[in-house]
Amino acid sequence: MNNSNPSGVFHGIHDIRVDEKETPAISEDSVIVKVEMTGICGTDLHIYHEGLVPEGSVLGHEFCGKIVEKGSKVQDLNIDDRVVINPMQNGIGLGVSPGGFARYVKIDNAKKNLNIFSIPDSVNSEKGALVEPFAVGLAGINKTDLKKEDSVLVTGCGTIGLVTIAGLKSKGIENIIASDISDKRLELAKELGAKFTFNPSSDGNLEDLIVNNFGTVSSLNYAGELPNLNAAFECSGVGGVFNQSASLLAPDGSLTILAIYGKELPLDPNLIVYKRLNIQGSLFYTPNDFKEAIDLMASGKVDLSPIVSHHFPLNELPKAFEVQADSNKSVKVIVDSI
Repeated sequence: MNNSNPSGVFHGIHDIRVDEKETPAISEDSVIVKVEMTGICGTDLHIYHEGLVPEGSVLGHEFCGKIVEKGSKVQDLNIDDRVVINPMQNGIGLGVSPGGFARYVKIDNAKKNLNIFSIPDSVNSEKGALVEPFAVGLAGINKTDLKKEDSVLVTGCGTIGLVTIAGLKSKGIENIIASDISDKRLELAKELGAKFTFNPSSDGNLEDLIVNNFGTVSSLNYAGELPNLNAAFECSGVGGVFNQSASLLAPDGSLTILAIYGKELPLDPNLIVYKRLNIQGSLFYTPNDFKEAIDLMASGKVDLSPIVSHHFPLNELPKAFEVQADSNKSVKVIVDSI
Protein backbone atom coordinates (compact mmCIF):
# COMPACT_ATOMS: atom_id res chain seq x y z
CA MET A 1 0.00 0.00 0.00
CA ASN A 2 1.31 3.45 -0.90
CA ASN A 3 2.33 5.34 2.25
CA SER A 4 1.37 8.69 0.73
CA ASN A 5 -2.03 9.86 1.97
CA PRO A 6 -2.92 13.34 0.64
CA SER A 7 -6.00 14.54 2.53
CA GLY A 8 -8.43 17.46 2.36
CA VAL A 9 -8.05 19.25 5.68
CA PHE A 10 -10.31 21.97 7.07
CA HIS A 11 -8.11 24.81 8.32
CA GLY A 12 -10.86 27.36 8.89
CA ILE A 13 -13.71 29.13 7.12
CA HIS A 14 -13.10 29.13 3.34
CA ASP A 15 -9.78 27.40 3.94
CA ILE A 16 -9.60 23.80 2.68
CA ARG A 17 -6.13 22.48 1.89
CA VAL A 18 -4.69 19.20 0.66
CA ASP A 19 -2.09 18.18 3.24
CA GLU A 20 0.02 15.07 3.48
CA LYS A 21 -1.23 12.88 6.33
CA GLU A 22 -0.09 9.56 7.69
CA THR A 23 -1.63 6.49 6.12
CA PRO A 24 -3.95 4.98 8.76
CA ALA A 25 -2.78 1.77 10.45
CA ILE A 26 -5.00 -1.29 10.45
CA SER A 27 -6.55 -2.59 13.69
CA GLU A 28 -8.28 -5.89 14.34
CA ASP A 29 -11.83 -4.59 13.85
CA SER A 30 -11.16 -2.15 11.00
CA VAL A 31 -10.69 -1.99 7.26
CA ILE A 32 -8.62 0.41 5.18
CA VAL A 33 -10.43 1.74 2.11
CA LYS A 34 -8.60 3.22 -0.84
CA VAL A 35 -10.93 6.04 -1.89
CA GLU A 36 -12.05 6.31 -5.49
CA MET A 37 -14.55 9.20 -5.61
CA THR A 38 -16.14 11.53 -3.07
CA GLY A 39 -19.01 13.99 -3.47
CA ILE A 40 -19.06 17.48 -1.96
CA CYS A 41 -22.19 17.67 0.16
CA GLY A 42 -24.29 20.58 1.37
CA THR A 43 -23.01 19.77 4.86
CA ASP A 44 -19.45 20.19 3.59
CA LEU A 45 -20.46 23.62 2.31
CA HIS A 46 -21.96 24.57 5.68
CA ILE A 47 -18.61 23.63 7.25
CA TYR A 48 -16.74 25.53 4.53
CA HIS A 49 -18.78 28.71 5.14
CA GLU A 50 -19.44 28.49 8.88
CA GLY A 51 -16.85 26.26 10.57
CA LEU A 52 -18.83 23.80 12.73
CA VAL A 53 -16.02 21.21 13.02
CA PRO A 54 -12.55 21.33 14.63
CA GLU A 55 -9.74 22.71 12.52
CA GLY A 56 -7.62 19.85 11.23
CA SER A 57 -10.66 17.68 10.36
CA VAL A 58 -10.47 15.67 7.14
CA LEU A 59 -13.84 16.14 5.43
CA GLY A 60 -15.81 14.04 2.93
CA HIS A 61 -18.58 11.60 3.82
CA GLU A 62 -20.09 10.72 0.40
CA PHE A 63 -17.51 8.30 -0.94
CA CYS A 64 -16.80 4.90 -2.38
CA GLY A 65 -13.63 2.89 -2.72
CA LYS A 66 -11.98 -0.51 -2.44
CA ILE A 67 -10.89 -2.41 0.67
CA VAL A 68 -7.10 -2.80 0.63
CA GLU A 69 -6.57 -4.07 4.21
CA LYS A 70 -8.79 -5.76 6.78
CA GLY A 71 -8.39 -6.58 10.44
CA SER A 72 -8.34 -10.10 11.83
CA LYS A 73 -11.79 -9.82 13.41
CA VAL A 74 -13.59 -8.35 10.39
CA GLN A 75 -16.14 -10.76 8.92
CA ASP A 76 -18.12 -10.78 5.66
CA LEU A 77 -15.80 -8.21 4.06
CA ASN A 78 -12.81 -8.99 1.86
CA ILE A 79 -9.80 -7.40 0.25
CA ASP A 80 -10.74 -5.83 -3.13
CA ASP A 81 -14.43 -5.49 -2.18
CA ARG A 82 -15.84 -2.29 -3.67
CA VAL A 83 -17.70 -0.46 -0.93
CA VAL A 84 -19.60 2.64 0.12
CA ILE A 85 -19.65 4.01 3.66
CA ASN A 86 -22.49 4.90 6.01
CA PRO A 87 -20.79 7.86 7.72
CA MET A 88 -23.36 8.29 10.48
CA GLN A 89 -22.13 5.22 12.36
CA ASN A 90 -18.59 6.60 12.86
CA GLY A 91 -18.96 10.31 12.11
CA ILE A 92 -16.64 9.84 9.15
CA GLY A 93 -15.82 13.11 7.40
CA LEU A 94 -18.02 15.04 9.83
CA GLY A 95 -15.37 16.25 12.25
CA VAL A 96 -15.28 13.01 14.25
CA SER A 97 -13.26 10.59 12.09
CA PRO A 98 -11.19 11.40 8.97
CA GLY A 99 -13.24 11.28 5.78
CA GLY A 100 -13.12 10.58 2.08
CA PHE A 101 -11.22 13.59 0.76
CA ALA A 102 -8.13 11.43 1.04
CA ARG A 103 -6.38 8.51 -0.58
CA TYR A 104 -6.93 6.13 2.34
CA VAL A 105 -9.61 6.01 5.04
CA LYS A 106 -9.84 3.75 8.07
CA ILE A 107 -13.28 2.40 8.98
CA ASP A 108 -13.32 1.27 12.62
CA ASN A 109 -15.69 -1.42 13.88
CA ALA A 110 -16.33 -2.37 10.25
CA LYS A 111 -19.59 -4.26 9.90
CA LYS A 112 -21.16 -5.14 6.59
CA ASN A 113 -24.59 -3.61 5.98
CA LEU A 114 -24.22 -1.33 9.00
CA ASN A 115 -21.40 1.13 8.38
CA ILE A 116 -19.97 -0.37 5.19
CA PHE A 117 -21.85 -1.75 2.17
CA SER A 118 -20.60 -3.70 -0.81
CA ILE A 119 -21.49 -2.42 -4.27
CA PRO A 120 -21.59 -4.45 -7.51
CA ASP A 121 -19.73 -3.57 -10.70
CA SER A 122 -22.96 -2.12 -12.13
CA VAL A 123 -22.53 0.74 -9.65
CA ASN A 124 -19.43 2.52 -10.91
CA SER A 125 -17.30 4.85 -8.78
CA GLU A 126 -19.26 7.97 -9.71
CA LYS A 127 -22.57 6.35 -8.85
CA GLY A 128 -21.04 4.95 -5.67
CA ALA A 129 -20.31 8.49 -4.50
CA LEU A 130 -24.03 9.27 -4.92
CA VAL A 131 -25.34 6.40 -2.79
CA GLU A 132 -25.18 8.34 0.50
CA PRO A 133 -27.16 11.41 -0.68
CA PHE A 134 -29.65 9.11 -2.40
CA ALA A 135 -30.16 7.34 0.94
CA VAL A 136 -30.95 10.75 2.47
CA GLY A 137 -33.73 11.30 -0.07
CA LEU A 138 -35.09 7.78 0.29
CA ALA A 139 -35.18 8.09 4.08
CA GLY A 140 -37.42 11.14 3.79
CA ILE A 141 -39.69 9.37 1.33
CA ASN A 142 -39.86 6.17 3.37
CA LYS A 143 -41.04 7.99 6.48
CA THR A 144 -43.77 9.85 4.57
CA ASP A 145 -47.16 8.23 4.02
CA LEU A 146 -47.62 8.36 0.25
CA LYS A 147 -49.87 6.77 -2.36
CA LYS A 148 -48.96 6.43 -6.01
CA GLU A 149 -51.73 8.78 -7.10
CA ASP A 150 -50.67 11.57 -4.71
CA SER A 151 -49.61 14.99 -5.91
CA VAL A 152 -46.18 15.92 -4.54
CA LEU A 153 -44.13 19.12 -4.49
CA VAL A 154 -40.33 19.11 -4.18
CA THR A 155 -38.87 22.54 -3.41
CA GLY A 156 -35.17 23.09 -4.04
CA CYS A 157 -33.48 21.09 -6.79
CA GLY A 158 -29.99 20.78 -5.45
CA THR A 159 -28.62 17.28 -4.96
CA ILE A 160 -31.08 16.27 -2.23
CA GLY A 161 -34.10 17.62 -4.07
CA LEU A 162 -33.07 15.87 -7.27
CA VAL A 163 -32.41 12.50 -5.65
CA THR A 164 -35.74 12.82 -3.82
CA ILE A 165 -37.48 13.28 -7.17
CA ALA A 166 -35.70 10.19 -8.52
CA GLY A 167 -36.71 8.23 -5.44
CA LEU A 168 -40.35 9.27 -5.72
CA LYS A 169 -40.38 8.28 -9.38
CA SER A 170 -38.86 4.87 -8.54
CA LYS A 171 -41.81 4.23 -6.19
CA GLY A 172 -44.34 4.88 -8.93
CA ILE A 173 -45.31 8.44 -8.03
CA GLU A 174 -45.98 10.40 -11.21
CA ASN A 175 -47.57 13.68 -10.10
CA ILE A 176 -44.39 15.48 -9.07
CA ILE A 177 -43.83 19.24 -9.24
CA ALA A 178 -40.25 20.48 -8.91
CA SER A 179 -39.60 24.08 -7.89
CA ASP A 180 -36.29 25.94 -8.12
CA ILE A 181 -34.91 29.28 -9.33
CA SER A 182 -32.46 27.55 -11.70
CA ASP A 183 -33.80 26.46 -15.10
CA LYS A 184 -30.76 24.19 -15.45
CA ARG A 185 -31.70 22.29 -12.29
CA LEU A 186 -35.34 22.17 -13.32
CA GLU A 187 -34.31 20.46 -16.56
CA LEU A 188 -32.51 17.84 -14.47
CA ALA A 189 -35.61 17.49 -12.30
CA LYS A 190 -37.66 16.64 -15.40
CA GLU A 191 -35.03 14.16 -16.54
CA LEU A 192 -35.21 12.41 -13.15
CA GLY A 193 -39.00 12.20 -13.00
CA ALA A 194 -40.76 15.52 -12.36
CA LYS A 195 -43.93 15.93 -14.41
CA PHE A 196 -44.09 19.70 -13.92
CA THR A 197 -41.50 22.35 -13.08
CA PHE A 198 -41.87 25.80 -11.58
CA ASN A 199 -39.40 28.68 -11.45
CA PRO A 200 -40.69 31.28 -8.93
CA SER A 201 -38.64 34.00 -10.60
CA SER A 202 -40.38 33.62 -13.97
CA ASP A 203 -43.35 31.25 -13.90
CA GLY A 204 -46.07 33.17 -12.13
CA ASN A 205 -48.01 31.52 -9.31
CA LEU A 206 -47.26 28.07 -7.91
CA GLU A 207 -50.74 27.67 -6.46
CA ASP A 208 -52.22 28.16 -9.93
CA LEU A 209 -49.98 25.41 -11.31
CA ILE A 210 -51.13 23.00 -8.62
CA VAL A 211 -54.82 23.86 -9.01
CA ASN A 212 -54.74 23.74 -12.81
CA ASN A 213 -53.18 20.27 -12.83
CA PHE A 214 -54.47 18.60 -9.65
CA GLY A 215 -57.62 20.53 -8.79
CA THR A 216 -58.82 21.63 -5.35
CA VAL A 217 -60.27 20.08 -2.21
CA SER A 218 -62.54 21.49 0.48
CA SER A 219 -60.84 23.00 3.50
CA LEU A 220 -61.64 21.56 6.91
CA ASN A 221 -62.84 24.86 8.39
CA TYR A 222 -65.23 25.69 5.54
CA ALA A 223 -63.02 28.54 4.33
CA GLY A 224 -63.27 27.56 0.71
CA GLU A 225 -61.16 25.41 -1.56
CA LEU A 226 -57.49 24.54 -1.15
CA PRO A 227 -54.95 23.23 -3.69
CA ASN A 228 -55.03 19.46 -3.96
CA LEU A 229 -51.41 18.97 -2.86
CA ASN A 230 -50.90 15.84 -0.76
CA ALA A 231 -47.24 16.08 0.17
CA ALA A 232 -44.25 18.40 -0.02
CA PHE A 233 -40.54 17.77 0.41
CA GLU A 234 -38.71 20.95 1.39
CA CYS A 235 -35.09 20.76 0.23
CA SER A 236 -34.25 24.44 -0.32
CA GLY A 237 -33.51 25.70 3.19
CA VAL A 238 -35.30 28.98 2.34
CA GLY A 239 -37.66 30.18 5.05
CA GLY A 240 -40.26 31.63 2.73
CA VAL A 241 -40.39 28.39 0.75
CA PHE A 242 -40.96 26.40 3.95
CA ASN A 243 -43.97 28.54 4.86
CA GLN A 244 -45.30 28.48 1.31
CA SER A 245 -45.12 24.68 1.21
CA ALA A 246 -47.15 24.43 4.41
CA SER A 247 -49.73 26.91 3.14
CA LEU A 248 -50.21 25.06 -0.17
CA LEU A 249 -50.84 21.63 1.33
CA ALA A 250 -54.29 20.09 1.35
CA PRO A 251 -55.88 18.96 4.63
CA ASP A 252 -54.02 16.01 6.18
CA GLY A 253 -51.06 16.78 3.91
CA SER A 254 -47.47 15.91 4.79
CA LEU A 255 -44.49 18.27 4.84
CA THR A 256 -41.13 16.50 5.09
CA ILE A 257 -38.13 18.77 5.67
CA LEU A 258 -34.76 17.66 4.34
CA ALA A 259 -33.06 21.08 4.38
CA ILE A 260 -31.01 22.86 7.01
CA TYR A 261 -31.90 26.49 7.74
CA GLY A 262 -29.58 29.32 8.65
CA LYS A 263 -31.98 30.95 11.14
CA GLU A 264 -35.20 30.37 13.04
CA LEU A 265 -38.42 30.79 11.10
CA PRO A 266 -41.86 32.16 12.04
CA LEU A 267 -44.65 29.64 11.56
CA ASP A 268 -48.36 30.00 12.25
CA PRO A 269 -49.30 26.92 14.31
CA ASN A 270 -52.97 27.43 13.42
CA LEU A 271 -52.03 26.50 9.85
CA ILE A 272 -50.94 23.10 11.13
CA VAL A 273 -53.96 22.64 13.36
CA TYR A 274 -56.66 23.78 10.94
CA LYS A 275 -55.36 21.54 8.15
CA ARG A 276 -54.19 18.67 10.42
CA LEU A 277 -50.80 18.76 8.72
CA ASN A 278 -48.11 16.19 9.35
CA ILE A 279 -44.76 17.99 9.56
CA GLN A 280 -41.54 16.06 10.12
CA GLY A 281 -37.83 16.45 9.69
CA SER A 282 -35.60 13.89 8.02
CA LEU A 283 -31.83 14.06 8.38
CA PHE A 284 -30.34 10.58 8.63
CA TYR A 285 -31.19 7.16 7.22
CA THR A 286 -31.40 3.55 8.28
CA PRO A 287 -29.21 0.74 6.93
CA ASN A 288 -32.30 -0.38 5.00
CA ASP A 289 -32.50 3.02 3.28
CA PHE A 290 -28.83 2.68 2.35
CA LYS A 291 -29.33 -0.82 0.98
CA GLU A 292 -32.38 0.30 -1.01
CA ALA A 293 -30.34 3.10 -2.59
CA ILE A 294 -27.69 0.62 -3.74
CA ASP A 295 -30.27 -1.87 -5.06
CA LEU A 296 -32.14 0.78 -7.08
CA MET A 297 -28.92 2.01 -8.64
CA ALA A 298 -27.54 -1.48 -9.26
CA SER A 299 -30.73 -2.54 -11.05
CA GLY A 300 -30.63 0.48 -13.34
CA LYS A 301 -34.03 1.61 -12.12
CA VAL A 302 -32.46 4.86 -10.94
CA ASP A 303 -29.60 6.62 -12.72
CA LEU A 304 -28.34 9.69 -10.89
CA SER A 305 -25.40 10.36 -13.22
CA PRO A 306 -27.07 13.45 -14.76
CA ILE A 307 -26.71 15.41 -11.52
CA VAL A 308 -22.89 15.25 -11.63
CA SER A 309 -21.74 18.55 -13.12
CA HIS A 310 -18.00 18.49 -12.39
CA HIS A 311 -15.06 16.23 -11.54
CA PHE A 312 -11.87 17.52 -9.90
CA PRO A 313 -8.75 15.63 -8.85
CA LEU A 314 -8.05 15.57 -5.12
CA ASN A 315 -5.15 18.00 -5.46
CA GLU A 316 -7.61 20.61 -6.77
CA LEU A 317 -9.96 20.26 -3.80
CA PRO A 318 -9.97 24.01 -2.96
CA LYS A 319 -11.13 24.80 -6.49
CA ALA A 320 -13.73 22.03 -6.29
CA PHE A 321 -15.21 23.67 -3.17
CA GLU A 322 -15.30 27.06 -4.89
CA VAL A 323 -17.22 25.59 -7.82
CA GLN A 324 -19.63 23.62 -5.59
CA ALA A 325 -20.32 26.80 -3.60
CA ASP A 326 -21.50 28.56 -6.80
CA SER A 327 -24.96 27.16 -7.52
CA ASN A 328 -24.99 28.93 -10.87
CA LYS A 329 -22.08 26.78 -12.03
CA SER A 330 -22.59 23.42 -10.37
CA VAL A 331 -25.01 20.79 -9.18
CA LYS A 332 -22.90 17.95 -7.76
CA VAL A 333 -19.12 18.13 -7.73
CA ILE A 334 -17.18 14.87 -7.44
CA VAL A 335 -13.59 14.68 -6.22
CA ASP A 336 -11.46 11.91 -7.72
CA SER A 337 -8.82 10.22 -5.57
CA ILE A 338 -7.95 7.56 -8.19
